Amino acid sequence: MRRPRLLLLPAALLAWATCVVASKTVLDLVYTDPGFSILVGHLQKLRLVPFINRRKTCTFFAPTNAAFSQWEKDNPGKRMDKETLLYHILWESVLTQSLKDTMLLETTLIRDGYLGDSNQGQLVAVSRGSWRPGRIGKIFVGDAELLEKDWQADNGVLHVINRLMVPPVDLVETMKKHPDLVFLYDIVHNAGLDDLLRKHQPFTVFAPSIEGFKKMNAIQVQYLRHEQGRQDLAITFHHHIHRGAIYRKDIIPGSSSLSTVEGQDLMVNLDDKLLVDNAEVEKTDILASNGVIHVVSRPLLPSALVWTAGKYLVGLNATRFADELRQHGMSHYIDDPNVSYTIFAPRDDAYPPGSLGSLADPGEILRYHVVPGKKVLSDFKDGQLLETELFTEQLNGHAQRAKVGVKQDRRRTTISLAGVEIKAEPVHVGKSLIYLLDRPLQLPLPLVKTIKSDEALSGFVQALSATGLGRRLSDAREVTVFAPSTAAWGNLGVVNDYLLLKEDSSLAALEAVTRYAIVEGLYYTADIKAGRTTLITSEGSELVVEKNGDNIHVGEGRLERSDQVGGLVTRKDVLVESGVLHTVSSVALPPTLDITLYNVLQGAGTKSFLKAFETSNITRILTNWEKDYTLFAPTDEAFQKADLEGALTDPEFVARLVRLHVIPGKVIRLEEDIRDDEPSMLNNDARLSFRDVHHDGTTFGVRVKGARSKKEARIVAQGVAHPAWPDEEEEGPLTARGHSRMRLQGPGSSDDTAGIMSAPRPGGVVYVIDRVLLPGDPDPLRAAWFWVSIVLLALIGTTALCALTAVGLHGLIAEIRQLEGYDRVPTADEETATEGDGLEGRVPPALAAEAAAAAGAPVAEGTANGDEHANGNGANAHTEPASGEATPAATATEAAQPDAEEPGTHA
Repeated sequence: MRRPRLLLLPAALLAWATCVVASKTVLDLVYTDPGFSILVGHLQKLRLVPFINRRKTCTFFAPTNAAFSQWEKDNPGKRMDKETLLYHILWESVLTQSLKDTMLLETTLIRDGYLGDSNQGQLVAVSRGSWRPGRIGKIFVGDAELLEKDWQADNGVLHVINRLMVPPVDLVETMKKHPDLVFLYDIVHNAGLDDLLRKHQPFTVFAPSIEGFKKMNAIQVQYLRHEQGRQDLAITFHHHIHRGAIYRKDIIPGSSSLSTVEGQDLMVNLDDKLLVDNAEVEKTDILASNGVIHVVSRPLLPSALVWTAGKYLVGLNATRFADELRQHGMSHYIDDPNVSYTIFAPRDDAYPPGSLGSLADPGEILRYHVVPGKKVLSDFKDGQLLETELFTEQLNGHAQRAKVGVKQDRRRTTISLAGVEIKAEPVHVGKSLIYLLDRPLQLPLPLVKTIKSDEALSGFVQALSATGLGRRLSDAREVTVFAPSTAAWGNLGVVNDYLLLKEDSSLAALEAVTRYAIVEGLYYTADIKAGRTTLITSEGSELVVEKNGDNIHVGEGRLERSDQVGGLVTRKDVLVESGVLHTVSSVALPPTLDITLYNVLQGAGTKSFLKAFETSNITRILTNWEKDYTLFAPTDEAFQKADLEGALTDPEFVARLVRLHVIPGKVIRLEEDIRDDEPSMLNNDARLSFRDVHHDGTTFGVRVKGARSKKEARIVAQGVAHPAWPDEEEEGPLTARGHSRMRLQGPGSSDDTAGIMSAPRPGGVVYVIDRVLLPGDPDPLRAAWFWVSIVLLALIGTTALCALTAVGLHGLIAEIRQLEGYDRVPTADEETATEGDGLEGRVPPALAAEAAAAAGAPVAEGTANGDEHANGNGANAHTEPASGEATPAATATEAAQPDAEEPGTHA
């Protein structure tokens, strides 16, 4: 190398000055090699030449000119400082054979207090590459590779390196630059906890790597990174820090402990591996200016860090919900680690700030999200009701419940609570459990509002409105409502129309029916026992509830079909603010309700038919319960089409008309209970027949059997009368009114407490038809004429057969007589005609008979016998004809009688 001429004189003076101390120093080695010219210039400029020459022993890691050039490129505009060059000098002389992997070397760079009060120099680490056959292992000091080694001088040794060694920075900056510690740096720096590690005193940090943080619960990490977790982050972070620098070489085999800034000691164990609180130390001796960092496989959590549901809510991004709980004095649900609750928490993105401010009592909806105990997913069943921490006055201090929904399809199972889907698996924290929701739960609505918002209950809404019970029901507390569906009200037929009439009696009946669906107390389906149970309604009567498996029937329990009680509960456990609502498939009528056939006809609107009843003077069958009757009531329009205004003034005709429309007995189901025909109340011959018009059990027709007209009346509506049930409870097989009784027992009831109920009383049915059945349609005379015609035809046939027989016999006899030589004796007419004298003569009877036979007329005996036979059949085949009328059969018989002459003998 060529040295600049200006440096020759200073170099000569320097050599002369140093020769007094040592004959050959490490600087002499530098000066003699032009490849270190830049280094020499910096040493002279920073006045380090005397410092090095005065050293009795030292090691100098000398960067080449190329190393300085690269440093200038990497640090543009930065000036070389004294500390950097001192970091290349060791106090002791160290040959390469003494350099071991992971060895720490103390440099001459001293920073006061950084590594303690002993003024220890900054350290640099040695690393040696693994040896391989045929390759020379490389040696690194810091980040610099040794190019040439062991240049020895009288005061030390020089090693040539390929780049400058950068002095270590403080612990915070070291973490920032180290790829494995960037995540920790972000947490500490963002939390403002890095000031401690910038102090001019030594620390040992056991720092989790990025992969180490992944082994930690992500919810906990998210909480520690959150502003609300800053205090716990400080506790946790300080648990990783020991005051003083502890290097790998300082740890002795076996177990020991190290104090921490947080206060709780760390347990250190060195055996095959180095463990700190059972976390493996993956990297050691990452040097910093004020200490050292060791990388551990996971975060070290102090016992002072107690995880609660509240902290997990923050980590789950449900911070606003947690804040609301604390603001409303309910922090014990989430901040007490010793309690056990299941918390349904809406996430922040679905829970706008201040969203509870509009509620009268925000605490109610918050409590509705908390359920006591841990409820795991496997415990959830469809329709299950969870008791929440919301206890309300509307339920008389009972807990409001939330309904679970479980929906299974091919791909996934969806679980919801109060209609809000649970989006993720539950999170366990201590004794509690957290489920995340996309939106807050909504409290059950008021009872009347729930009923009005349900289209399937529009019939019940109409009943509440008509009776004014809606206002009273709004103030009710702790109630159960078995609300009939709209279809159930429709199944009452014209009885429902009667209940909706704006009359005092019908309104009273409607109120009784409506109140019979309301029960005081809470009766959720899960709480109803198997078998039969009687409940007291607000109407005052007993309502029977029968549970069989999942099926629940509700009604009087006094139906004719004892295998079923009332209607089926089709929708269960609709939660409302003041209780619970169930939808029932039929309307339960209270036993005190008395709906007569007259009331049913009122509901049907058949005013003309009712007027006919009054005219017929048999209205008693409409109001008493001695027998069952089935009425076929024509509509008013049907009466107008029949044009019977004049006929309805005739009491006899009206009585026959009404009786024709009444069948003794109760016909409830046409498709099941009706035979081919049924006799009407008019007489046994006036019978009504029925037909399923479309053969689908929905449309039926009725007509008078044997009527001239083939048209039938269609049944357009119907209704069943409902007799009131007796209240007597005397012992014995019969009650005071003569009705049999039965005993009803629910589960666990005794004979003393079992309900005593009477057997069904007679009632009746009304079918509304679109045509009037006229009493003249059967026409008894027509039936008589039919049988008379049959007799006449038989008589004529018999007479004709006898005449043919007589003619045949006469011809045969005549032929026989001619063969025997007899001549026929001419008749008187023939003689008269032959003689032509006009005299009258009498023909012998025998000849007259023969002549009549030849002419085809019947003989007297055959005719008489035929008449007797015909009259006998006619008497049995028809009803007695009206007086003064001659039947065709009688006329025919008289016409067939011959003269009563005795036949004469032949000549």
